[in-house]
Amino acid sequence: MTTIHFNRINYLWRLLVTGICFAGFALGGGLLSILVLPILCLAPGSPQAKRMRARKVVGFMFGLMIRTLHNTGTIRFNISGLERLHKYPGTLILANHPTLIDVVILLWLYPQASCVVKTDLWKNPFHWGVVRIADYIDNSSPESLIDSCVNQLTAGESLVIFPEGTRTRPGKSLQFMRGASRIALANSRPILPVIITCTPPTLTKGEPWYRIPERAVKMEIVIHEPLPLEQLVSNPDPSPIGVRRLTEALESYFTHELNAYGCT
Repeated sequence: MTTIHFNRINYLWRLLVTGICFAGFALGGGLLSILVLPILCLAPGSPQAKRMRARKVVGFMFGLMIRTLHNTGTIRFNISGLERLHKYPGTLILANHPTLIDVVILLWLYPQASCVVKTDLWKNPFHWGVVRIADYIDNSSPESLIDSCVNQLTAGESLVIFPEGTRTRPGKSLQFMRGASRIALANSRPILPVIITCTPPTLTKGEPWYRIPERAVKMEIVIHEPLPLEQLVSNPDPSPIGVRRLTEALESYFTHELNAYGCT
């Protein structure tokens, strides 16, 4: 078999696996929303216990998707620093956002965490039950969003946030929104940074899932040590100026780390 034919077969194989995974993601969300998670809610336990059960099931389903992508050679995942997610519970986890599946990866690695979910998913027929029963946070109202995030962190839950608010466009510099900094300053606890790289780029902003690269993708997920706010800004304070300074410091930190991995 020639190299050209092999590469073509490999491309079609990865395209098929990607399609199956995204179809499974939608159908699995519908199954969880209609059948599995409501049954779990009927089991005895406190609201927190029910919420954590639901999140573990969601994490298990996400894991099926990630393992399928990895084991078929469609996307190879390399994860380092995973022990830090479990070592520092109740932490604000901030990550850059290069691909559509970043939240899938992080909630598979640490399903106990909450996350901010686009308001569209609360109306999505496949996922409305998942986001409600797992008690994720709706982003429809900026002010209530901040309060909900701070409340969950105060209650001892970890929270995953992408400070950009949307996926990074390839070739564009990071532009963080100020919500993550407001939450961090209100919480006053160290931030757990996660650096995600994807080579070659895929599942980026504005790119359909079926437009996959000609070669297999490699994703690196690196969980760093917690960053005290004082390490980022000399005098952390929740004023508008303090929020802006922390946002700029976070942008600079993530940009520096991505440059170290050859990403600009």
